[in-house]
Amino acid sequence: MTIELIDEIICTLIIAFAIDVTIGEPPNKLHPVVQIGKTVSLFTRITKQVSHKKGTNFEKIMGSVVALGLPIVVGLIVYFISVQSFQLLGAIIFVLLSSIILKVSFSIKAMDNHINNVIDELKNSNLEQARKNLARIVSRNTDSLSESKILSACIECVAESFVDGILSPLFYYGFLNTPGAMVYRTVNTLDSMIGYKDDYHIHYGLMAAMLDTLLNYVPARISPAFLIPALMICRNDWKNSVRILKRDRNRVESSNAGIPMAIMAGGLNTQLEKTNHYKLGDMDEEPTIQKCLTSLKVTKIATVICITVFIIPVMVILNHLSWWNIFFGL
Repeated sequence: MTIELIDEIICTLIIAFAIDVTIGEPPNKLHPVVQIGKTVSLFTRITKQVSHKKGTNFEKIMGSVVALGLPIVVGLIVYFISVQSFQLLGAIIFVLLSSIILKVSFSIKAMDNHINNVIDELKNSNLEQARKNLARIVSRNTDSLSESKILSACIECVAESFVDGILSPLFYYGFLNTPGAMVYRTVNTLDSMIGYKDDYHIHYGLMAAMLDTLLNYVPARISPAFLIPALMICRNDWKNSVRILKRDRNRVESSNAGIPMAIMAGGLNTQLEKTNHYKLGDMDEEPTIQKCLTSLKVTKIATVICITVFIIPVMVILNHLSWWNIFFGL
């Protein structure tokens, strides 16, 4: 007997989106991603304690074990919860549990809150606190950034987060349901914690960085299909966004991040700069608070476009191919 799951799967997506917009993130004590982060920290400390005896190859091997093993374990746990909740508890519980799991894999409201915390301090002419608030969401040194550079960093963060904080988890949900979304979120968490090229992380975090780049490859390259129409709707310079995308997308060390950031720089007719690293776009206009707020609006509209014209159609097509029955073993 064929069981139609498409209604539940779409309903899960809509409820998760509604939870994010209205409630936002759960408390850290209950947040699965926070617990994943604690696990990564534990393994990192253990590895570092013995790596001075074992050497760099040991670090690479252990880093690869964690980078591959942890996402697989998380994916299997989520898959088990999904299948068992549907088969034993019914469709309503399946949708509720899946909605909560999917919600923690992406974040829209949290980025809004972080950026607005920076903007509020700038409006109050509190540059020092604005720098401190910015430091919570970017890896660069913010101690001496001007207001213009702070706003540039905010816009960059919003653009990059559209891919790795929204589009990618939804992309993997569209093909692999909540297990796919949480596998991606685990890999992305690993990369954000250990995927650096400094002396401390370069060997241990190598595999995590490679996996994150791989999993973001396709989502980053389809992001223009959603960001550019969103710029059109907001009446920004979408033609310039295409021009800057073609010219500047490879100026960033991360080829994935360069795509949405170049689009945003061009669409807002401004220049996004990380000192001594890159400049995207032309300084036709200075970064402003209004441009920063516009970038948030653009990503929200792009998210709605992505869900309605890509994610849901993909899930419906897969349903017609009986993929969801095969995936859940029904």
